[in-house]
Amino acid sequence: DDYNVDSDTIILGGIEETPFEKRRNFAFLLYGGFYQGMAQQIIFNGIFPFLFGQGQDVETVISKVLCDSMFVTPFICLPVAYVVKSVIFQYSLIEAFTRYKDDVLNNGLLVKYWSLWVPVQCLTFGVVPQHLRIVFIAFVSFFWLIIFSSIAAKGQKERDEEFCSLEDGVTCQIDG
Repeated sequence: DDYNVDSDTIILGGIEETPFEKRRNFAFLLYGGFYQGMAQQIIFNGIFPFLFGQGQDVETVISKVLCDSMFVTPFICLPVAYVVKSVIFQYSLIEAFTRYKDDVLNNGLLVKYWSLWVPVQCLTFGVVPQHLRIVFIAFVSFFWLIIFSSIAAKGQKERDEEFCSLEDGVTCQIDG
């Protein structure tokens, strides 16, 4: 059997064997490749310099970081991840956005995102040369995806518990 290290386990500091989840890993591969690779190249190295300029002065950096954290992230970056996952796992777009909303409101998704990415993006736009920005973001994204995966897994576990109770310890009875 194939095994992987579960992100929740990494965060908790232990390693346990869990089945390798091909669809889940494929979803992260698509998100990482298409959004984090291609879309961020266009947004951060094309659109942002056009809108805010090429400079690394404080005003330009703050403008880029604010636009990223208040517009790009909540309305493009994170929703795209939920949409990709919905396509791979074959559930509706409504369900994808419901899960996103739940993770934002109940699991602190945006707060956790901002606590990591606001300082990182200050470095990205203020220190890192433009031609290395996507590589730098990809490096940090490895760690972000561990956090992101644990938030999504926590939200999924709560949704499963909310909609299903094991009354006899074996059979799942749908509540409601």
